[in-house]
Amino acid sequence: MSETPASSPVPSRRGGKRPNAGRKPKNQKSTSALPEIDLAAALNTPPPDDIESAAQTHSRDAIASLVKQLVHGKSETAKVNAANAILDRGYGKPSVDVGGLSQLSLFGGIRPTAAVSDEIRVEARKFANLAIEVLRSIATRGETEGARVSASKSLLDRGVGTVTTAKMPEGIVPKALGKKEEAAVAARNAAAGRYAPPPPPQSAKPELVQ
Repeated sequence: MSETPASSPVPSRRGGKRPNAGRKPKNQKSTSALPEIDLAAALNTPPPDDIESAAQTHSRDAIASLVKQLVHGKSETAKVNAANAILDRGYGKPSVDVGGLSQLSLFGGIRPTAAVSDEIRVEARKFANLAIEVLRSIATRGETEGARVSASKSLLDRGVGTVTTAKMPEGIVPKALGKKEEAAVAARNAAAGRYAPPPPPQSAKPELVQ
């Protein structure tokens, strides 16, 4: 008597092994992990007297890292931040639009307030067109709503300036009202609103017979 071959198990439609799932080996390092830092040297070295000089030695590496994130980054939000950092470093912060008029500096014209070195400014401006193109692409075809809004705002701020509260010119600043004036204005507004009391009926005037 021949034995009936066992039927092959039906693969389940739920779950299953996913790529890169499960516990990672002990010696495996994450791709986003920072390189090894000499903590002892970083903590025991006396702090610099001039922090700008200490940071300027890494300026070119910082620009290169921003460009790398701009081209190969996977996060749209990170790309927007990298584009803004490059444009800020190359051209300064966007001007401020106050009630439709941009603030002018004391020396005339809109100038960036942050002082940056000429060398790094020139280096950053090399990638300005790339930064603008990345912002435009994310603003129009971004995957997330937050990234599209952020990129669009960056383009607006860079093109027409940021927006702040408009201020009235000194010559036409309204005078502050006193308590009696405020009460009179409130009563006048209440009497003219939707729920204002109806006007009193007008009595017919008798006709004069000549």
